[in-house]
Amino acid sequence: MQELFIEILPIVLFAVAVGTISSMVGIGGGIINTPLLIIVFALTEQQAPATALVAALFVAIASTVAYGRQNPTPIVLKAGLFLAVTTIPGSLFGVALRELITEDYVLRLIFGISLFPVAIKMLFARKRGKADEVSLFDFNNVTRSRLGLSLIGGFVGGAAAGLLGIGGGAVVVPVLTVLMGLPIHAAVATSMFTMMFTASAGTLRNYVGGHINPFLAIALGIGMIVGAQIGTRLACKVNAVELKRIFGLVLVFPLVKMMKLGQIWLDPLDTNFLLATIGDIIIWLAIVIPVGIIRFALMNRERKGLIADECEEPPPQTSS
Repeated sequence: MQELFIEILPIVLFAVAVGTISSMVGIGGGIINTPLLIIVFALTEQQAPATALVAALFVAIASTVAYGRQNPTPIVLKAGLFLAVTTIPGSLFGVALRELITEDYVLRLIFGISLFPVAIKMLFARKRGKADEVSLFDFNNVTRSRLGLSLIGGFVGGAAAGLLGIGGGAVVVPVLTVLMGLPIHAAVATSMFTMMFTASAGTLRNYVGGHINPFLAIALGIGMIVGAQIGTRLACKVNAVELKRIFGLVLVFPLVKMMKLGQIWLDPLDTNFLLATIGDIIIWLAIVIPVGIIRFALMNRERKGLIADECEEPPPQTSS
C-alpha cells in the first residue's frame, strides 16, 4: 500500500499543476500529458493519448462545475452545445484515425508536428476581452457563415482530441473567440463545457479499443480535478496571458523529446541517453530563442505604438 502511494503521489501532484493551468487557459492538458506518458511512463503511442483524454474528461467536468457555480456563469450553453454537434463525431474520427496508424514513430511525429503550433501560439498569446463582456454576447447575432466555419472548427478540435488526447480546447477556444465572438473568459469556460462531450465520446471509443491505462488515468484524473478547482478561481486573478507564454516555452521541450530529434541528430544508434538529451536541449533552444526574439521585438513595437498614441495631442475643442 505504501509503495502504491509513493508511486501515485508524484503523478497526482504533477496533474494538479497541469489541471490548474489547463482550467485557466481552456485546454484539456493533453498537450503535456501525452508526451509525459510516452517519455516518462513508457506508454505506447496508442495508450498515451487515450489515457490523457480520460484526464481531460476529469478536468472538463470539474472545471464546468466550478465555472457553473460562478454568478453570473461565464459558460454560454447554446454555443457549447452547438459546437458539440461536430466535436463528438470528430473525436470518434480521431480515435479511429489513430488506430489505423500502426507505425509508432509516425504517431510520434504526428503528435509533435500537430502540437508544435499550439505551443508556439501560446508564446504569442495576447490579452483579449474581459469577463464582464459575457452578458453582451448574443448567439443569435453570429452569422450563418461563421456558424458553418465554427462547426468545421469543432470537428477539427474533436478530431485532435481523439487523435492526440488533448481535449480539443486548443482549437475550440480560438473558434469561440475568433469566429463566434465570445470574450476570452467565456470562451475558456464554454470550451471546458464542450470538452465534456468531446472527451466522453473519445474515451468511450478508447475503452472499447482497450487503449486506456486505468491506473495512470485515475491518478491523472484525481490531480486534474484538484487543479481545476484552483485554476477556475485564479482565472480572473492571475495574468493568464503570461502564464500561456511560459507554458508554451516549456512545452516545446517535451515535444522535441517525444519526436526523438536529439537522438536522431547526435545518437542515431540510441546508445547514449545523455548525448541525446543534450541534442534535445540544443534543438529546443534553437527553436525558442528565435521565437523569443521575435516576440520581444513585437512587444517593443506594440509598446512604442501605445506610447505614440498617448503622446498625441488631443484635437482642439471648439466652443459652441
